[in-house]
Amino acid sequence: MSSYQPGSDEQRAHRLLERCDVEVDRVYGVDVDESGMQEITFTHEGRAQTAFAEDDRIVHVVDGWDLLAPRPVGG
Repeated sequence: MSSYQPGSDEQRAHRLLERCDVEVDRVYGVDVDESGMQEITFTHEGRAQTAFAEDDRIVHVVDGWDLLAPRPVGG
């Protein structure tokens, strides 16, 4: 994890993924939508993956990048 800038969004996202038991090699990007949901693009064992997080927890992980966020439970 030393390849990230200290305190960067990528470093924080890497720690969040690990804390939530999601295996990760490298985080490439973190985007936040208007609702506050984070979209984290990362790789694990050469596979591109996207995790969606809110309230400091991972709510969904899917294979691939450039995906639509999951719909909120309330609609």
